[in-house]
Amino acid sequence: MDDIRAEKFALALSHHRAGRHSEAASACRAILAADPADAAALYLYGLVRFAMGAIEDAIGLMRKLVALLPANALGQAALARLLALAGRPGEALAPYRAAAALSPGDAELAAGLANAERAAGDPEAAIATCRQALQRSPDDAALHEALARALLAAGQNDAAIAALAPLLEQPSLPEAARAEALFLRGAAHKSLQEFAPAIEDFRRAIEAAPAHAAAHLDLGNALAAIEGADEARRHLERAIEIEPALKEAHASLGSVLLLAGEERAAEQAFGRALALDPDMALAHQNLAAICEATGRTAQASAHRAAAYRRQTIFVEPAGREQLRVLLLTSADGGNVPTKYLFPRRHCTLIKWITAYAPPGQENALPPYDLAFNGIGDPDAAPPAPLACLRARRLLNPPVQIHRTRRDLLPDLLAGIETIVVPSVRRVAGALPSGLRLPVLLRRAGSHGGQGVRLITSEEALAASWPAREETLYLTAFHAFRSADGQHRKYRMIFVDRRPYPYHLAIASHWLVHHATAGMEADPAKRAEEHRFLEDPEGAIGAAAMDGIRRIGERLDLDFAGVDFSVLPDGRALVFEANATMLVHPEDETGPLAYRNPAVWRILKAFDITTRGLCPLGPPAKAEPLQSIP
Repeated sequence: MDDIRAEKFALALSHHRAGRHSEAASACRAILAADPADAAALYLYGLVRFAMGAIEDAIGLMRKLVALLPANALGQAALARLLALAGRPGEALAPYRAAAALSPGDAELAAGLANAERAAGDPEAAIATCRQALQRSPDDAALHEALARALLAAGQNDAAIAALAPLLEQPSLPEAARAEALFLRGAAHKSLQEFAPAIEDFRRAIEAAPAHAAAHLDLGNALAAIEGADEARRHLERAIEIEPALKEAHASLGSVLLLAGEERAAEQAFGRALALDPDMALAHQNLAAICEATGRTAQASAHRAAAYRRQTIFVEPAGREQLRVLLLTSADGGNVPTKYLFPRRHCTLIKWITAYAPPGQENALPPYDLAFNGIGDPDAAPPAPLACLRARRLLNPPVQIHRTRRDLLPDLLAGIETIVVPSVRRVAGALPSGLRLPVLLRRAGSHGGQGVRLITSEEALAASWPAREETLYLTAFHAFRSADGQHRKYRMIFVDRRPYPYHLAIASHWLVHHATAGMEADPAKRAEEHRFLEDPEGAIGAAAMDGIRRIGERLDLDFAGVDFSVLPDGRALVFEANATMLVHPEDETGPLAYRNPAVWRILKAFDITTRGLCPLGPPAKAEPLQSIP
């Protein structure tokens, strides 16, 4: 009988090795029909069923085997690996630990156990497992890789880079292992916001393994972070080509396309991401923005609800954390641009979508050092809950932001003799009568001149009035053309209520924006802006400067700004004054690089206001000047 069983087993094994899985399965079943407790047949049948794609059947067979022979290291290890492959790392821990105890010198088992511990949410245990095993097998590539992954998961990025050094120094390291080590080191640099070394490592990983989809994905994301959009797009498309089901690549590609202004292609990319993961918050967030911008408000609301129904707190870890910032955020725009105010290299951001927060969530927030109300537009969202009062300091409190609403601003700034603030009406519903024209018509919550219209006649007002009810602002238009026929719009930023010059735009049209004013192509315009940045009071006059200082005091915000022009009588004509003011550095090699010293002064002042970390720090040539007293 043993000879017959041995012959059947040999046949099953031969079929399995030759890839004839159906024949191998039949042979195994025949053996198990005669003896359901045949350990070797159970093990082989489990391997065969796994090869046939029936992973749950394979897991069941290995469970039977370890129940029969709990001291069998081979069976415990096989069960552990199958559970890990099935995405059940928590269940894999017990058989991994049993197998490792039975084979204490097996580096592959130790690496598998560490990976399961990390995937189950215990990176510290994984680190300990790897370090212990590396004492016995100091050159094992799988252990070094597992240690690096665990350190990355624990946020110990510098330690992960150090852990990969001995591995990358091995001259005989296989190319696949070298590619993985380079990829992991690049991921650590990327987490530290060190994009130059990250990009170099990702490129080298791709050279070693051209079909490494994750390396293409992370390289694309790193390039996008430094605004290398075209190359980022190529690598993200390559990641998708290699691994079409890589949802993160579709979403990242959508983000790159959206920044490039290709809304339709971006929408399609986000749609593909959602087809792979219907609950992907990033895709829903961006689709909400696209739908809102194209007038599909119902779809925008649906995407926002889908984005935040499961999660309203999003943590973006710092590279080397020095400050944890709770950032109160609106889901539908009107937020303060905080990219450069709280740089990721040093600031961990805890973004809280307050409008969707469940009751009591303010009592279960992650720990933070500082709270910043990033909802800069009162129209964007209802006042945020004041749970952040337990922070050391709350910047831009919601009650202060509310006072900057366009129709409330004239009263807030009333009595400042050196400024002019046009009257503003906030209306919704029927077309009002008796308006004094001309007026500027804009939708509440819009910024950057989006959709604003100059209305000069009753007929034009009726034609421009929306068919469905919307909240609108009607602002009295005040002519501000300068003597040379140009229109000038100055922007000053208030940090802790003190004004700092940011930019000047000069254009022939009344709707002035720096990006469309032709500043880059006109040396005379750039020279005038440069003079304003170096000596704002000399550029706008003492009366206007006095008005700007007093506006900062009235706003009483930690970060805000004012857009204005200067009238022939020397007074400042206020266009808007609120917290939704963009501040960003320019390309140091571009024609607007002269603006950067002013930008650094603002960012340094804000950093001192928050904690004094100076995480960005101005270049030596841009030693900060005093703000305007």
